[in-house]
Amino acid sequence: TMQNCIVSFEGRGGGTFAHELLAVEYAGWISPAFRLKVNQTFIDYRAGRLQPAIPKSLPEALRLAADLAEQKQRLEQKMLMDAPKVEFAERVATASGVLIGNYAKVLGLGQNYLFTWLRDNGILIATGERRNVPKQEYISRGYFTLKETVIDTSNGSRISFTTRITGKGQQWLMKRLLDAGVLVPVAATR
Repeated sequence: TMQNCIVSFEGRGGGTFAHELLAVEYAGWISPAFRLKVNQTFIDYRAGRLQPAIPKSLPEALRLAADLAEQKQRLEQKMLMDAPKVEFAERVATASGVLIGNYAKVLGLGQNYLFTWLRDNGILIATGERRNVPKQEYISRGYFTLKETVIDTSNGSRISFTTRITGKGQQWLMKRLLDAGVLVPVAATR
C-alpha cells in the first residue's frame, strides 16, 4: 500500500527511502528524458510490443536481481543527495514572494532592465498609474502578488502598488528568461 510512502531505518545500512513509485516519479521530475523513456516503455508494454524478460537460468535470475538492486541503490542515493535541492525548490515555490528588484539582483540583472523586459513582454502594465503592476492573468496564475497601500499626501490620498514575484513566478520567469536568451544556463559543478 501507499501508507508507508517514506520509511526510515536506523543503524548500519539504514537511511530514509521513498516508495518505489515515488522514486520513479521523482526521477521523472529531475530528468524529462527519463520520464519520456518510462512513458514510452509503458506504452510499448501495453501495446504488446514489449514483453518482460524472464531469466532462463538461476545465474541469469541472480544477475538480474543484483542489477536491479544496484540500480535501486543508485536511485535512492541520488534521491538522498538531491533532497536538499528539492526541499529548497519546494520552499521557493510556496514562498510569499520577493520584490522584483531583489529578484533581479539574484539573477544578476539590473532592476531597471528586468522591469523594462517585463513591460516589453506584456507581463507588466507599461503605462499609467498602474505602471509596473502585473497583468491580471499573471496574478491569477500565482506568479505575482500585489499589495495596495494608501499614501496620504498634502494633495490627498493615493494608492500605491507593490509587486512581489512568488516562488512559482520565480521559476516561471527564470524559464522565460532562459528561453529568451536573457539568461545563459550555467553547468552545475560538484
